[in-house]
Amino acid sequence: MHEEALLRRLRAKVDQLSAEHAGAAIVRARVAFGVLSHLDEPRLRATWSRAMAGSAAEGCALDVEAIVGLDDPGADAVVLRSVTFGDRPAAAGASPSAPSASPSEG
Repeated sequence: MHEEALLRRLRAKVDQLSAEHAGAAIVRARVAFGVLSHLDEPRLRATWSRAMAGSAAEGCALDVEAIVGLDDPGADAVVLRSVTFGDRPAAAGASPSAPSASPSEG
């Protein structure tokens, strides 16, 4: 599946970013998907969940935006815009203090 390949690349980027931050957990990720990526938001969320299982981003909050321009360089891609590192909250509603990182590529 095309979308699985796109998410495997994001998984590699998530793993790299986590390793660069001493294995820190990713508590929030911001992702954009292109209109030609064969994804919509519900499918991206489901695919993300499967792709991130066992990674530093497993269970993180996911912010999703659409890239709607056909001439946009990301029109056929899924792009990791940023991640936020922190500790996983021990209890529901806990709010981690966490630095952010913006990956240079998606």
